[in-house]
Amino acid sequence: MQYIIGLGNPGLEYKATKHNIGFLVVANLAKTNGIKINQKLHFSLVGRGKIGKKEAVLVLPQTYMNLSGKAVGEAFRQEVKNIENLLIVCDDINLELGKIRLKKQGSSGGHKGLESIIQTLGRDDFARLRIGIATEVHKGDITNYVLSPFKRKEKRNVSHAVSLASDCVTCLVEKDIDTAMNIFNKRKAGTS
Repeated sequence: MQYIIGLGNPGLEYKATKHNIGFLVVANLAKTNGIKINQKLHFSLVGRGKIGKKEAVLVLPQTYMNLSGKAVGEAFRQEVKNIENLLIVCDDINLELGKIRLKKQGSSGGHKGLESIIQTLGRDDFARLRIGIATEVHKGDITNYVLSPFKRKEKRNVSHAVSLASDCVTCLVEKDIDTAMNIFNKRKAGTS
């Protein structure tokens, strides 16, 4: 069973922000596959169902981004158990908007949510799907940028990126991570 955890911040004020693109992907997977995310568990909202013919659990941590490890750690201890069954979906300021990158493991790359998860689990060998949110070059404190909404002219690219990321997760669940990496790490939203 695959546990797909989308990172973001709960609450209406953060709903449309760049940092919440992980939430958007998981919500899109829920809608596409008829999964209701309404169970409160592991400091998260959880939904269980199938992606294709495979069992999957969709998770939206409610701990805020910087404390994502609290929710992921709890889910891992109580349910997930096997690191290969864990996929984290999050934003990436170092990737151009529309690009996605699936990896089997790695550092946090400065992402506070991933940093929290790595610190809590004491390991970094979990799969993560990073979704590019960069529309310009950033230096210094990026807090205001990641907590701001996408501009109207960017919404189409966001929609394509969410769709591409959802297809990537579906491929990973139905086939395997290597197949998904081979297909989707080369693509950009809006291309085939």
